Amino acid sequence: MKKTDWNAYYRKPYKFAGFTKRIITRVVLKYIRKYSPVQRNFTLLEFGGGNSCFYELFNRVFEPDKYYIVDNNQVGLEELRRRTGERENTVLVNQDILDPDLDVECDLVFSVGLIEHFSVDNTRKAILSHFNVLKKGGILILGFPTPTFLYKITRKISELLGLWIFHDERPLTIEEVLNTANQHGELLDQTIIWSIFLTQAVVVIKKR
Repeated sequence: MKKTDWNAYYRKPYKFAGFTKRIITRVVLKYIRKYSPVQRNFTLLEFGGGNSCFYELFNRVFEPDKYYIVDNNQVGLEELRRRTGERENTVLVNQDILDPDLDVECDLVFSVGLIEHFSVDNTRKAILSHFNVLKKGGILILGFPTPTFLYKITRKISELLGLWIFHDERPLTIEEVLNTANQHGELLDQTIIWSIFLTQAVVVIKKR
């Protein structure tokens, strides 16, 4: 299967990325405010956060003691650094989520648009990597496309028009994600964002 060209994506984002990111950001922000046991000065880690669309807002709203951005694409990390400059609380880490070497424990860990770019086995490994850097009682938020009828139609049209760039994206059912996540945490909430035609699911898990 052809791989997504993440260098090209970070240099020239998908045409509708701005619209979808604004909607997803509002949902993730709502869930952090609702479920995070601490609302200021906690430790936050974002997997797949190259050129993060969440960084500025979450830094301003939550003022985290540490904000770790972990991505294995150097172009995305450099784009983020170019936007934000050097900040004392921010740590950019170039590592693969399938083989991370992170000696941290965070209050909140999240990713959006990441775990669907792997095989079934590697998606499971990616989810487990989130738990491995999460404190007991910490909050995990996962956002991923889910294969509703609306998703399938929208993607098919995009592919026919030659606009589709996420060649290795494998939309995930909530059941598949929870089959792994429920082994390590308690489901607090879940939703499907229908206003994004490429429908996105979001689940919130508290680590046991």
